[in-house]
Amino acid sequence: MRLLFAIKGLVIAGGGAERVFVEVVNALAQRGHDVHVATFDHPGQDLFYDLDPAIPVHLLGAGEPGVSTPRSNMPKIMLGVRRLAKELRPDAAIAFMHSTYVPVALGLLGTGVPMILSEHTAGAHFDDRPLERALTRLVQKLSYAKTVVSPVIRDEHPAAYRSNLVVLPNPVSMAAFELAAETDPDKVILCVGGLRVEKGQEILIDAFDRIAADHPGWRLRFVGDGVTRPQVEARIAASPFANRIELPGVLRDVPAEYANASIVVVPSRYESLSMVAIEAMASSRAVIGFADCAGPRALIEDGVNGLLVEPGDDRAGALAQAIERLITDSSARASIGSDSPETVSAYSAENVITEWENLLMAAAKRAPLPTARIPR
Repeated sequence: MRLLFAIKGLVIAGGGAERVFVEVVNALAQRGHDVHVATFDHPGQDLFYDLDPAIPVHLLGAGEPGVSTPRSNMPKIMLGVRRLAKELRPDAAIAFMHSTYVPVALGLLGTGVPMILSEHTAGAHFDDRPLERALTRLVQKLSYAKTVVSPVIRDEHPAAYRSNLVVLPNPVSMAAFELAAETDPDKVILCVGGLRVEKGQEILIDAFDRIAADHPGWRLRFVGDGVTRPQVEARIAASPFANRIELPGVLRDVPAEYANASIVVVPSRYESLSMVAIEAMASSRAVIGFADCAGPRALIEDGVNGLLVEPGDDRAGALAQAIERLITDSSARASIGSDSPETVSAYSAENVITEWENLLMAAAKRAPLPTARIPR
């Protein structure tokens, strides 16, 4: 198949969706498909991600790295995608995240190219963005299918918008993380992800402040970068334990970070399916997340492969108690970690890419949606 994949940007480090995007397109190219990638990035910029060199990249020059794309640039994106579709004549087009799939889907109207939308955020993102929600629902009705990463996110959609929804989880290269199980971790509490308000890094710092004095050998480490970095830096500076809180930024060797950590925390207020939780579990590391966040809730079975925290009225306090429980109970930490890899085996790259391939072949044939084979 000839496939056109689109995403907002690959020039700077993004979040889990960008990593998933690269994983999917690289795997499909390696399976022999003719894959093309389009981004809003400007020509002359080097990509941050290791895209297969055989994949042609089409830079539409319509967005700046790390900032919202102006609405005035939407016509340029739509025309650029339409031109690409006429030139390449793909069997299907796939766009990741609503900031990309809305203009791409509108640009492909009338071309006859089957469109697949890939959503990577939770419904809570749209609670105060009614226009964005309306546009996502409009283009979903106009598209062949929309993928979501978990049943939790599927069930957030009204019944009228579920007929073309496909639950397709994020793929993980398990082998890259399995080596962590053979590594003795340090006394590190790890948080991986973009620095954004919804990711809740300041909640984790508050929680760490409450227990750090009683556990002097432990450190808190944030891996990632983003728009709230100044606020996170200021909050770290205000902590009485600032010398034990690390913020190294974006690092390429993420598996090594899990291998060095004893506990992984996902303090997010909302997210769709937590890639961090899956990777940590594949690394045999104990994970903590909030029960009111769709991503961790879809993955964590409390006490089996992690701890699911009920936030109550004191989010940081509840998180602090869960972290302290794992710090003080090394046997529970080890038991949870050792049981974790099996619980995320369905997310292996081999399984998930096959699901993508089945969906794309059905789209190319304009066939009914295929039945998923990955247990959910």
